[in-house]
Amino acid sequence: MCRRSLWPAWATLLLLYLVGLLAGQVGQAKACGRVQIDTTAVVNLPSVLVRSSYRTRPLSGEERAAYWRRIRDVKKTLPYAKYVAATIIETYEYMESLESDEEREAHLKRVEQELKAEMEPKMRDLTLRQGQLLIKLINRQCGQTSYELVKAFLGGWRAWWWNAFAKVVGANLKSPYNPKEVEDDAVTERIIRLLEMGLL
Repeated sequence: MCRRSLWPAWATLLLLYLVGLLAGQVGQAKACGRVQIDTTAVVNLPSVLVRSSYRTRPLSGEERAAYWRRIRDVKKTLPYAKYVAATIIETYEYMESLESDEEREAHLKRVEQELKAEMEPKMRDLTLRQGQLLIKLINRQCGQTSYELVKAFLGGWRAWWWNAFAKVVGANLKSPYNPKEVEDDAVTERIIRLLEMGLL
């Protein structure tokens, strides 16, 4: 099996060696009095993803299909999670500027109606697996579970109600995102990093 890499390790070592040679020659030229200008070499290296070999065997057909399904699901749900995080931050900051509770409640109802009108058709297109992943990605983006967010903005009763509805269909708003301990979340985190680097 051939190993593909955008920037092989030997090319990095070669580049560092050439930079070292250049710096050494500049230093020798200064010592001989031939160069009167102080120069510094600046090299911008591409970012490199460093990871240990976590798999010792090739993926089976089922594992490969599940991995590509996860890539598809992350590509579909990550923009929604980022949108939710940005909307929550914007709503919270605006609500802090409002003086009365009535204004806050009115603004919150208006935002809820706008989000429902805009996002409900998109959410209906998600599969159950994508919905479960979206719940975890919202936790990743916001630092709080979806249950905590609904409870903070809409109250405990509605948070309990939405969580009960989610459990009926096979999801859980209290699902945490923990890539350090849960392998499924670690796979998702690797996919997100590769997407952010433009490698997928």
